[in-house]
Amino acid sequence: MTPAFPIIRDASARTILTIVFMMAVKLTIVHGDSLPETAPSSQARVILTNGDELSGQPQSIDNEQQLLFNSKNLHPHANFPLTNILSLQLNDRKAPASSKTIARIELHPRFNELDGDTILGTLKELTPDGIKLDTWYGGMITLKRTMIKSLNIIKSGQGHYHGPNNINEWTLTGNRAWHYSNNQLISHGQGSVGKDVGLMEKSHTSFNASWKKNMQFKLQLYTSDIKSTSAEAYYEVNINRSYAYMRTVGAARLGMPQGFRGVGGGRWQKLLSLPAGTEAHFDIFADRKTGSITIYIDGNRACILQSQNPMPKNLGTGLVFAAEALYPIKIANINISPWNGNTFPKPKKNQRGPDPDAGDLPPHRIILVNGDEVPGTVGIVKEGRMTIQTEHTAVRIPIDKIKSLSLGTSREAPKKYRGDVRVWFNEGGFLTLKLATMKNNKITGFNQATGDVTLDLTAFRRIDFHIYDEQANEAREKMSL
Repeated sequence: MTPAFPIIRDASARTILTIVFMMAVKLTIVHGDSLPETAPSSQARVILTNGDELSGQPQSIDNEQQLLFNSKNLHPHANFPLTNILSLQLNDRKAPASSKTIARIELHPRFNELDGDTILGTLKELTPDGIKLDTWYGGMITLKRTMIKSLNIIKSGQGHYHGPNNINEWTLTGNRAWHYSNNQLISHGQGSVGKDVGLMEKSHTSFNASWKKNMQFKLQLYTSDIKSTSAEAYYEVNINRSYAYMRTVGAARLGMPQGFRGVGGGRWQKLLSLPAGTEAHFDIFADRKTGSITIYIDGNRACILQSQNPMPKNLGTGLVFAAEALYPIKIANINISPWNGNTFPKPKKNQRGPDPDAGDLPPHRIILVNGDEVPGTVGIVKEGRMTIQTEHTAVRIPIDKIKSLSLGTSREAPKKYRGDVRVWFNEGGFLTLKLATMKNNKITGFNQATGDVTLDLTAFRRIDFHIYDEQANEAREKMSL
């Protein structure tokens, strides 16, 4: 199902819209107002399908599917049909209350989409049919369990990070050849993007990567300076098609091999696991002290890289992605946490049909922050602790000790509805709604996993329309929305 996208394709409609804007300008001059050179940062923006933009304040969406929009440049206001709107940039942001842990639930993606909807909140209960989250922006929300792809517990503090959330939290170097769009870091030339994520001595870095031609990019771990293209010290992993290479940069410590002049490398290692297409999930387990890095691709071990000159002087805690001009790449769903140094993903079974051993397995697999696993059945969460019924007894585990929960093999993908919109959280991720109303700083709609919801608009930075239209999505990506 692909909705019409009329203004991009309809020249007459575009002409009419231009006339409307000319009239708006004339009215402003008559009233003695001057047009500002740039819109105040506190104002919202409506972006139309022909590329025109207008700053002001959205008021409501009426029953005729029109956006009532107030602006200094329009008197008294404008009614824009939703068919003419590409995106609505919101400005009234409310920061959520600080919390040691946040549950991040991702739904299964819709047909032909890579990413699923995201819900953030405080985990309250897990039942055979659903999961309850307490959210500041929508109250208690119950999600249908079969539509949930993953549940991760995000912690704050040293060595923990989940993003990317915006481009401002990252540092661009070189040609500044990266931008942010749709929760992704996207390269458009040769350059790097970095962030001091507080990598611990043993760390687990995971992310999704996608590319057009070949899988080719670099990753720097424990870099001493994210602002420099030639940092004093770091471990560098070079991924090149079906091979990986590790380089160590930094001054040698006492007791290291003689002749070490600041740069050390090793042999190219063949990747034993390769992506099936042009995207993959990477898990990188690193030990700063020993200089050992283990790479998993799509859950399978790909290779182990060993520095010939481990632990050089002045290693830092930063992370850097570096791209080449000929091989653009997109990085998403970055998740960083401490690692216990010995626990790795379990290898996937290469078999068809149901697992003959799965009948006696408990319904949940709880993965702790230190990498340990607790099989059992999850119940109510109370006073920051989760009750888990194991084979022998019930145990209570603090939420901040849990990294993720597996939810079984049931899978139900949401459907696409005409008129769906996508609301983007300020804290990262999005939710797809069959839009009902927008008024009084609230948006209401239907999501198959949550049912009917009423959400506070201050939780979101943007609303996208025509989300299943290829031209609309291409226009948004070009504008780095």
